[in-house]
This record gives sequence, structure tokens and C-alpha cells, in this order.
Amino acid sequence: MHKNDSQALFEIVTTTAGAVSIRNNVVNETMHNPVGPWKEANELYIAQSRLAERLQKASVTLFDVGLGAAANSLAALHCQGQQTGLSTELTLISFERDLDLLKFALENAHHFEHFSGYETAIETLLEKGEWINPQLRTKWILRHGDFTKLIQKETYTADLIYFDPYSPKVNNEMWSLECLKNLRRACHRSKPKSDSHVGAEPATELYTYSQATPVRYRLLQAGFYVGVGSPTGLKADTTIASTRFENLSEPLGIRWADRLRKSESPELLNDKENIERLLKSHPQFTEHRADS
Repeated sequence: MHKNDSQALFEIVTTTAGAVSIRNNVVNETMHNPVGPWKEANELYIAQSRLAERLQKASVTLFDVGLGAAANSLAALHCQGQQTGLSTELTLISFERDLDLLKFALENAHHFEHFSGYETAIETLLEKGEWINPQLRTKWILRHGDFTKLIQKETYTADLIYFDPYSPKVNNEMWSLECLKNLRRACHRSKPKSDSHVGAEPATELYTYSQATPVRYRLLQAGFYVGVGSPTGLKADTTIASTRFENLSEPLGIRWADRLRKSESPELLNDKENIERLLKSHPQFTEHRADS
């Protein structure tokens, strides 16, 4: 894509909350509206996942699903750079099918303060598919292509997942049950704490902006435990999924299960039998009795 084409496809906009963001004129979506990319990246992903705290204790492999304009990745790199005396490492794996948005953002980096100091890192990532900084103990890897295929052959195991693709209405395949099942296979197995005399295996946690009932249902079907995440922008809450129930501070429970049964979403109306089967078999509802 030529520069003029990208300028027509994307535009720099100011959201209703006064944040600078990017609008995709084809899919008719403004990224991170209305709070802006940097605020959402830090509040929804970095703070909620306690990335700084994790890096003080252990190395972290982070899947950034939907690199886009790199706000979430850069927030993770900034977080790593703010830590002192670390012996741990950050391995950041960014998945993206279309790099035009990132190239557009880089061309307009002067609009985004969080790009400052990382322009060369992004240029190297785009050119070589990898950027390594020994001083920061950081490796940034680009997985360029169709995520639904790439995740099936991923060799890394995720500790954290920032799941931030376009919404299901314009990118449904990324939110499909098959895709989420393949993503679950790239996570830790996570035996319960009491299941092994040598201690539980590490857990994987997934954070996403979506609060949609069908998305939460598919995450449960894929083998995650699912709970409520912090609000962002116009959303009253978001979603956290984990491979271990104990890691959720506000797990979905009886009241949410009732809403799932009564949902009038077309895809759920046609799946009542599977919904009942899930609610009667998933340990989140059979072994753990949360009220929310």
C-alpha cells in the first residue's frame, strides 16, 4: 500500500474524550474510542494484568493479539523499561495480519508521545520481524499473517494474552470458537494448586475489551475460566479469562448463567442445547458457585 492509500484508509482523529486516536474508514471504527489508545492500553491491559509486578518475579511471555498501531505493545515495552535491576525477561509476541495501520502510525508518530524513543524498534520489527534489546532484557517478535493459522503452530506458551483484534462484527473469525480453542492450546495447562505435590503449573491470563455474552460463552467453551474485568471507555466492564479459576477476582456465576440462558443473540438462540451442556459440565459452574 502506498502512503497516499494509507492516508485515505486511516486518519488521525480526536475522540469525544479528547484523546488522539486513529480511525479506520473502511471498517468504520475508531481505535480505543473514546479514551484513546494509550490510556486503554495502560488501564485495561498493563495495570489489570499487573505486568510490572509479574516482571519483578519472573520472566513473561506476552501474546499481543492484534498489534494494530502498537499501543499495547509499546505500553508493555514502556512498563519493562521502567523496571530497575530486573533479572527477568519480557518476550513480546505481536500478531498482525495487516501492517498498514502500524506503518501509518509510524509515519504520524509525532501525534503519539508513546512512540518517542521506539521508532527504531518499530522500524526494525517491520524490516526484520524481530527487535532485541539486551539492556532491557526484551525480545519483540512479529508474527505477520493470519492469526487463526499462526496460532496453530505457535511454539511459545503464553503467560499473558492481550486480545485486542477488531470487534467480532468486522473480524468474526478471530473470535470464533475454533480460534479460541487453538489459542487455549498455546496456554499453560494449569493444574489446580492442590493437584500436584510439586506445586501448580503457571497460569495463563487473557484480557480483552469485549464484554459480549457470546464472546464470554466461547471463551468458556474453549476451556478458559471467565470473569469480569475493569471498565474502559463507554464499557461498564470488560473480560478476563484464565486457565485457573483462582486467578479471577470476579468470576462469572449463577446470575450470568441465567443471562446466558435468556440471551436473544441469534447465535445463542440456536445453541441452547450446547449452553445447557456447558453449564452442567464446566467446572466454573459445577465446582465453583460464584453469584455474579
